[in-house]
Amino acid sequence: MSDYIEIIFRWAFGLQMVFWGLNGFLQWVKIPPAGPGIDKFVGACVETKFIMPVVKTLEIIFGGFLLLGFMIPASLLIFGPLIFVITGLHVFHNPKPWGILASFTVPYLALLFFHSGSLLRIVH
Repeated sequence: MSDYIEIIFRWAFGLQMVFWGLNGFLQWVKIPPAGPGIDKFVGACVETKFIMPVVKTLEIIFGGFLLLGFMIPASLLIFGPLIFVITGLHVFHNPKPWGILASFTVPYLALLFFHSGSLLRIVH
């Protein structure tokens, strides 16, 4: 049963990463303003013409890996700093962070739980 739950979380998180990564290049969905602090931060990342393309490329590649069930622990390690920044920005700068936390942070934390043994072997 837990295998099916892990797959659901992996697919939910992986699909979002691929979707939002592609959206960073194709811009088919306009991202609504989330608050002045977040908008300034994202604007600065876009202005560099380096940070955002790298982040979006990593989202596509490693989100795809999660969907394929390939390199899952490595993908979770790559996403760690990204989820940290997304969660922190929304907790401290978004008056209504619950949608982001439920859709990004919770699935990521669940995947960390399911793969904690593999992750401990990587860093140990």
